[in-house]
Amino acid sequence: MSPLKLDVLKKSEHKIIFVTEGVSTEMINSIRRILLSEIPVMAIDEIIILRNDSPLYDEIISHRLGLIPLKTDLDVYKLPHECECLGYGCPLCQVSLTCEITNTTNAPLDIYSGDLISNDPKIVPVDPYIPIVKIDKNDKIIIEAYAILGFAKNHAKWQAVSNVAYRHYPIVEFDANEFKDLEEKKKLVKMCPKKLFELTNNDSLKLKEDYWKSCTLCMSCEKNSNGRIKVVPKKDVYIFSVESDGVLPFDVLFRKVFEVFNEKTDEFVLKLEELEMES
Repeated sequence: MSPLKLDVLKKSEHKIIFVTEGVSTEMINSIRRILLSEIPVMAIDEIIILRNDSPLYDEIISHRLGLIPLKTDLDVYKLPHECECLGYGCPLCQVSLTCEITNTTNAPLDIYSGDLISNDPKIVPVDPYIPIVKIDKNDKIIIEAYAILGFAKNHAKWQAVSNVAYRHYPIVEFDANEFKDLEEKKKLVKMCPKKLFELTNNDSLKLKEDYWKSCTLCMSCEKNSNGRIKVVPKKDVYIFSVESDGVLPFDVLFRKVFEVFNEKTDEFVLKLEELEMES
């Protein structure tokens, strides 16, 4: 296996794409699975609706509130089962959010996630414009909600990322001199779903320089060229992408991934040692 390398291709507030080299398929898939299901984040888990004059049932509003992504601080809050209060709810493991609004206008009033008032200014909705419900003139809504840390493996509302995927780094090889027929070359250009091939000024078949950023290894070019174009994945090299809704920064996400991975490895080793002792 080659030495570990990492090259960030794109990074924004909600998306990161990087190329990693020297990592096995098993390791890269473990990172993906941990990101999807085992990074704790905040989400509303308990809701008390004291008044609801809207046309939506209490259960629908509760469901919407639970799925609002909340910014999370893993340095301050504990998982309920790890807290001294044993999960009954205290400032170390729980955040309260309230919403009390009366429509005093002559038109329907939209209530958004930004109308939730948190007792911790760090734990607030990622986006203040997520619609919750609409109330009519003179209608009122009063809500108390409580957010706790949890895992996506228990409920999707605790998912730390919106999407995470990886794919092999593709290598496409061919000899342009083997392609003489212009119609065949036009067909190859047309058949590629990502439009990675093009014709030069002298009608020679050419592959775009950054083809690997978009190639999905669909093998269309290989199949339509009778094997004259070879498409193979580069060993132990992957293009990894993560989309986040902003509940945690990417540096915190990946630091937590390897904390969880190390914990699982230690637990696995301990279980093996216990089995050896029993035998």
